[in-house]
Amino acid sequence: MFDATWLPTACGSLAPALIPPAHIVILWYFWENYSRYVDRHFCTCSCWDTVFKGPYESGVAAYKHMYFNATPNSFKMWILTVFAVIALYECIKRLIALILQQRVRYSMLVLFLLSIFSHYYAWWAYINYYNDDYYNQWNHQLFFTITELFSTVLVMHLASATNVVKPKKVFCIVGIALLHILAGSFDQFFINVVRGEGAAHQVVRDIGFMLPDLLHLFIPLWLLRKARNESFSTRPFYRDRKLHRDIVAMLCLVSLMFVICTIL
Repeated sequence: MFDATWLPTACGSLAPALIPPAHIVILWYFWENYSRYVDRHFCTCSCWDTVFKGPYESGVAAYKHMYFNATPNSFKMWILTVFAVIALYECIKRLIALILQQRVRYSMLVLFLLSIFSHYYAWWAYINYYNDDYYNQWNHQLFFTITELFSTVLVMHLASATNVVKPKKVFCIVGIALLHILAGSFDQFFINVVRGEGAAHQVVRDIGFMLPDLLHLFIPLWLLRKARNESFSTRPFYRDRKLHRDIVAMLCLVSLMFVICTIL
């Protein structure tokens, strides 16, 4: 019999290893015209503190494939990257294990895979904020990151078929998706995609945000309807006052969060 115990670990390791190189390839495709030739023999860098090279190299340094300065922001970027890699590894590992155990909800698996882009974008944004000392968009991005993380935690929870599908869980995911759709529509999506004023990479980015949000809106509702139809004790929708209260609470919370988002 085929031993697949190694598969979750292998898949969990491949995702963090392959996504960043794929990202750079995509950037090269869109921004090749902005790249410039680097002469490795005669170029110099006076912005590097050379701390990690110690006595082997100091002063104005020669070409390096990678270098970093020993600063608090470099430490923050490292910690952020470590947590992001571990989180992605553990999530992929758990999902593969659920698949092998035949306990996975494939609808939630699809939602998780779609959310990787937004989480990766957030990580890359924070890396650039720290690297450039640019924080004008920090609070706005942090708002989306926190809400996206909360939604993904619930998606990972519902990915296991042993966890019960409850309206409150579903409406949390749906509410966050609705919030992101509203915020994105009033933000860059309308200008870049609908009006066609965005560059190619901006259009691809905004569609990459909007499509997962739309599916996070509809798929959980479909899953909730399916779960209610399979339960013989479920009341009809028009008679389920508890469900009505949950919907009203979700809409009120979305409205409040949207106001907060516009302020940020």
